[in-house]
Amino acid sequence: MKTFIQLFIITLFLDVSSLTAFSQTAIPFDSALKDVGVAVSPSHLNFNVKPGESKTIEVKVTNETKSKRSFKVTLKDFDMDKSGASSFMSAGTGEHSLSTWLNISPTFMELQPGASQKIRVTLTLPDSEGTNRAAWCAMMVEEAKERQKLETDPNDQKIAFGITPSTAFGIWIYQNPPNVAVKKVEIVNFALQKLNNKPRNIELTLVNKGDGISFCTTYVELTNTNTGKTQRLLVKRFTLLPGYTRNYLFSLPEKLDKGKYSAVGVLDYGSKDEVQAAELEFKVE
Repeated sequence: MKTFIQLFIITLFLDVSSLTAFSQTAIPFDSALKDVGVAVSPSHLNFNVKPGESKTIEVKVTNETKSKRSFKVTLKDFDMDKSGASSFMSAGTGEHSLSTWLNISPTFMELQPGASQKIRVTLTLPDSEGTNRAAWCAMMVEEAKERQKLETDPNDQKIAFGITPSTAFGIWIYQNPPNVAVKKVEIVNFALQKLNNKPRNIELTLVNKGDGISFCTTYVELTNTNTGKTQRLLVKRFTLLPGYTRNYLFSLPEKLDKGKYSAVGVLDYGSKDEVQAAELEFKVE
């Protein structure tokens, strides 16, 4: 994840256990329980709500440290560039803002060491024109800390700033209407990149030409056509927003046997009818 403003670091943790909504359950700390940090789960919320309906999903925050922690919960709109880097903006200002239709509770919590609490995230979609569309935002669970008092010399003409480091956890929230009219993601570029005249990366560029959010899986199958040896490069799973373009790089192994190669890029974007594919050939001297 990228840096959120300058003081907040987005860190995503996974946890699959569940607790009663709004309750705060304490886990006794003993020598077996380590001071591992704060966990927020899940990291993504996927809604499929029809206009005029409502749905609630819960997010659990667990304080797995040895000190009491306080958190405030807010919503942010976000945009995304071709590399997947997110830029945040005030809630309700994004072109595809979902935050206007969301209610979160509680918006502030204090967790004792070992305690957990759930946040209720409720999407209520108005039954009106313009609501039956894809929308998204992010929920920030930010640690709240008191600003420390600055000790300054009254005779010093310098300006002093008090900066309190804080951590924010980002939960990505998506609303995909159940009657998406067009589900279509296309491979628009599949090319070899070289470094010092040697094959180094394979670049894959995708564009979402549909009107819904697509949850994609893509990978590259690499085959040495001289020997028949096949290997699969790292599988990538990602979200592609409607109208957006994303670039992905697949790093080739440091040591490739000499010979001719065929690389096949495969894209599964959840369509029942097709899987996209592209092919290129190159040679390793």
